[in-house]
Amino acid sequence: MAKPFQQIRLGYLNTESVKASTGKTWEEWFKFLDKAGCRMMEHREIATVLHKQGGLSDWWSSMVAGGYANERGIQASPGNVLPGPRYRVTLNKMVPVPLDAVWAAWHDPATRAGWLPDAEFQISDAVPSKIMHLDWPDETRTVVRFSERLGRTNIAICHSNLPAEDSARLHKYWDAALDRLQILMGVGNRDTLI
Repeated sequence: MAKPFQQIRLGYLNTESVKASTGKTWEEWFKFLDKAGCRMMEHREIATVLHKQGGLSDWWSSMVAGGYANERGIQASPGNVLPGPRYRVTLNKMVPVPLDAVWAAWHDPATRAGWLPDAEFQISDAVPSKIMHLDWPDETRTVVRFSERLGRTNIAICHSNLPAEDSARLHKYWDAALDRLQILMGVGNRDTLI
């Protein structure tokens, strides 16, 4: 098993010091967070679980969340970070279509090809109708979250680990893709794509 992120980065947060300060070893925290469903969460959400359910201080919540995210492959370890500053693109779009239809349009490869052509990603993890993790060949990653309210679906996209020169292009890419998705579902305006 690889050394936890904090041990590599800080040098002193080995399992003994973590246990002395938090009451649990790294492995015990990892099992606790797995059981709490944190494999599909981002750092902030994991830290909130640790603070509220695990009783940790804000600092320890952040440290344990970082170690967990690294150990479970949710974020890159310091040795695997691509060179140069990295950026993320985030978009939210409310689609006046029920969640089941939107999820199907994302999950089904044939339907997805109609609004997201030539997308070469792998779905690495998903919780049906809630969240989808996409891994791209260029080592970038996209997390898509879905939520429904009153028959309308909110799609929240976060495409991360981007070099600066790709961030503007990918913002336009995702914005146009979501417009095409709405058109495919019969609720968009084709003029928005011109």
